[in-house]
Amino acid sequence: MNLSRYVIRPLDATDRAIIAALVKNGRMTVRELATRIGLSSPSITERIHKLEDAGAIRGYTITVDPNVFGLGIAAHVRMRAMPGEVKRVAQMLIDTPEIVEADRVTGEDCFLAKVIVSDVDELETVIDRFLPFSSTDTAIIQSSTVVRRLPKL
Repeated sequence: MNLSRYVIRPLDATDRAIIAALVKNGRMTVRELATRIGLSSPSITERIHKLEDAGAIRGYTITVDPNVFGLGIAAHVRMRAMPGEVKRVAQMLIDTPEIVEADRVTGEDCFLAKVIVSDVDELETVIDRFLPFSSTDTAIIQSSTVVRRLPKL
């Protein structure tokens, strides 16, 4: 949501540097960030607020390792909704806590979902919920070559 006129102009190198630094360490203090960027703390604070108001920064979060919680199986599931069932499958994706990401995609499939569960039996249970309403194709993730990262700004 754009609460300011800040996004009327493109993000500059300073904005990009602020975002990149916060992505690496969202707990960095304004003082540390100001030192790294080479601006005063009030200037950094103002820029951060404008970036938030403009929607360039949408939130701050933590990253957890699912394995610590006994969730050792991750899989990508491609889903092709049966005729007339796209809305139902979309709602089921939203309502299924084991689905940690889901995208509506083009091509033969309707959705690409990422599932994180404790074991293969639980994966099967999750997939079976969708079978009356969609066909599925599952690929268990062996390792992640590129973890979620900031796109090139």
